[in-house]
Amino acid sequence: MTENQSGEDEKHSQYDYSFDYIQGKLEGKKDSYGMLMKEIVRAGICTECGTCAAVCPVLEWDHLIGEPKLIGKCTGCGICYNQCPRTITDPIQLIGDFKTGYVGNTNIPEVIGGQDGGSITSLLCYMFDEHLIDAAVVTMKDPKNPWHPIAQIISSKEDAIKSSGSIYCHSQTVEALMDAIRQDYRSIAFVGTPCNIDAVYKMMSSPSGMLKYFMRAHVLTIGLFCMDSFSPEAIYSFFKKEGLDLSKIKKMDINKGKFHVYYDPKAEPIKSFTIKSLHKFKSSSCNFCTDLTAENADISVGSVGSGPNKNTIFARTGIGTEIIEDAAKKGYLTIEPYDTINLNAVLFLAKLKKVSQYNIQKRKVFIVKDSKEEEPRIETKPESDQTPVSPALGTRKVLRVSKAINEVEKVLNISLTNAIGHVLENLKIRIVSVEDLFEKRPWITTIKELFPYETIEIGYPLEVQEGEIIYENVLVEASTDEYGKIYSKSFKLAPPEKK
Repeated sequence: MTENQSGEDEKHSQYDYSFDYIQGKLEGKKDSYGMLMKEIVRAGICTECGTCAAVCPVLEWDHLIGEPKLIGKCTGCGICYNQCPRTITDPIQLIGDFKTGYVGNTNIPEVIGGQDGGSITSLLCYMFDEHLIDAAVVTMKDPKNPWHPIAQIISSKEDAIKSSGSIYCHSQTVEALMDAIRQDYRSIAFVGTPCNIDAVYKMMSSPSGMLKYFMRAHVLTIGLFCMDSFSPEAIYSFFKKEGLDLSKIKKMDINKGKFHVYYDPKAEPIKSFTIKSLHKFKSSSCNFCTDLTAENADISVGSVGSGPNKNTIFARTGIGTEIIEDAAKKGYLTIEPYDTINLNAVLFLAKLKKVSQYNIQKRKVFIVKDSKEEEPRIETKPESDQTPVSPALGTRKVLRVSKAINEVEKVLNISLTNAIGHVLENLKIRIVSVEDLFEKRPWITTIKELFPYETIEIGYPLEVQEGEIIYENVLVEASTDEYGKIYSKSFKLAPPEKK
């Protein structure tokens, strides 16, 4: 054997050792070439770096189509998936950095049996009793509007107990925080979802942050695990259609992929819905969120990975760790060590949210199958009945409408954009030409579902005489079964200016 051959064999064996070692660490995982193709290549976010083909002996880079292809049998070892720069596999990337974790549940009698483990309420009670905080910012149910969220400043243990429970809708807690600071509260606990925690974190750490140089107030942030928030106008209207009385609902929670509604917190849920069936009612901003566990909080609390009536708790800062452990020492809650957390459950759900950054368009645009069994999503026909008029949805802008004339096809193209942030169902668009006080050639277009910020274009044939368009006023109206008339505007059509 020559010296050159010996060197090549040594290099080859070193590579094999590294490959076998990594393959052994990944053995048994479901990450595979199929996942790589589905999540990265087919999603259109492959960088074409060729790393997957470089590390796997049964993959090669296809330069013609710009993606990897199998040249042998895939073992499902996951090496290609885990080396890809676009995949998110590191636990710190998935749930953020933290000092330690616990499984916790409340020891306060008034809180036991409430929302999950009641750990956040217990921590607030401890901090009030120990005079560590002057106030806390929380979300409570609006007494004037059942189950609609309202951000509140509380200043006592009793208020903390009253505020317990979850509302799965956005809340303007940062506004309440700024009010608390204006009222000269010096030490404030702030409870919020990851997006609200991110706002406070930015205000405290960014060079242009409002609170970076305001040193008279200390804010301790407690973040809630959050997968999705729902639009109250949409989901509560749906609940009413399902026969639920909001005033009788005492509790809502989410577990095992279902949204449960209770009239009696100690009894079985009165009704349960799969999360998938409620996707159309979620807030559009959740399409872009990738933070499940409130990574920028001092303390993060959720119900994933902890079991029934308990919470998973991550202490991310030194002060967060001390507060959790001292509260447990003084009997406000019971904590179990980090290894009792089902971390795989947390990582799995966190990954589902992280990869949403690669699938924003997939999550935002709902694909309608072309099936003979399904009703058409959009149906256009001459008007045969009038849509009843009812008050619009407050002062909120529900629909954005723009127009453009197609001179070639003699058609007025109307673009409709859902501006309200949740699905509009059975949307009827009425377009009619107006001459003096008379209407003519009315048309109704029915759109089965218009998703958040989705735009659909419909055409209205214009009147033509001797090949020329007759430019008239056109009235565009929109209504839904749920909200009644939501849009009405008259457009004056005019021929394009000649250059």
